[in-house]
Amino acid sequence: MSDLYQLGRRLTELAYQGMGGSELDLTPSEFLVLRDLFMNGQSSISDTVSRTGLAQSKVSTSVAKFRGRGWVETSPDPNDGRKTLAAVTNAVKLEGDRRRARTVQDALDLVLAEAEPAERQQLATALERLHELLVGDHPGEVRTLPSEG
Repeated sequence: MSDLYQLGRRLTELAYQGMGGSELDLTPSEFLVLRDLFMNGQSSISDTVSRTGLAQSKVSTSVAKFRGRGWVETSPDPNDGRKTLAAVTNAVKLEGDRRRARTVQDALDLVLAEAEPAERQQLATALERLHELLVGDHPGEVRTLPSEG
C-alpha cells in the first residue's frame, strides 16, 4: 500500500506540474480550489469546501487571493446573502482550457525520457484505462474493485 500511496503522490505532482500549477505560484491546495471553481463554475464557498475536502478558512483565503489577482469574481448569493459565490473569470477559463489540453503523453515524455517511446505510449494508455476504471464518470466517489472470491 505504501508503493500505491507513493505512486499516487507522484502522479499528483506530475499533474500539478503538467497543468502549470507551479508556474502560477500556488500551493497545491490553492490549485485545488482554483481547479474546483474552473471545473464546477460559480460555486459557494461551502460547496467548494464539500468538493475539495479543504477547511473553509483555506477555501476563503484562496478565493480572496484569486480575487486580488483578478482570477475570480465574487458576489453575494441571491438566495442566501450570508453566502459568497465565486467564479473564475473568462480569461482564467480560456487559460485553463489551454493548460488542460496538455496530455498525459506530454508529461510522461518529460519524466520517462529513459523509456522507449512505445513503452511511454503503453504507460499512457494504461493510465487512461486506470482512470476509466477508478474515476470514470464518478469523480470523488470511492469505488471498490470486485473481489475474485
